[in-house]
Amino acid sequence: MTKYLTSQICMNGHMITSSIEFNPELKQNYCSKCGAKTITICPHCNAPLRGELYDDEIPIVGYKPSVDSYCTSCGKPYPWTESALQNTALLIQEEEELTEQLKSSLVSSLPDIITETPATNLAVVRVKKCLASAGKFTADAVRQFVIDFGCELAKKSLGL
Repeated sequence: MTKYLTSQICMNGHMITSSIEFNPELKQNYCSKCGAKTITICPHCNAPLRGELYDDEIPIVGYKPSVDSYCTSCGKPYPWTESALQNTALLIQEEEELTEQLKSSLVSSLPDIITETPATNLAVVRVKKCLASAGKFTADAVRQFVIDFGCELAKKSLGL
């Protein structure tokens, strides 16, 4: 039977282990990279965090578990996604070179950078405007947000 094992991830999104079932000795209460508390379940619905793909009959080759942005059970953002969205929004609000209208539209488009939606192309246009208009620090931070959290369409459209 094929199933996902349970990951342990810190509140900032660092993978601790992708299989607490087979590697319980790797569990940590706090992240060794940032010191944040670790979790194994979604804080919203208590579903296990998706880890390694496992089949008890055949070996699964080439699958590399990743840190998801949203829970596959309830659809809500994980803490690291919420934090990235909130902090990027705050950073954009601090940028003096952007108009209030562009700030507002860009902040509302951030979730469409993370997941591919019908509004992702519009979000990419807004990010491009931000990158062209914002100061270097803000532009670099927004670019890094897209690199770290953006869906493949957003990264490709922005040349990242």
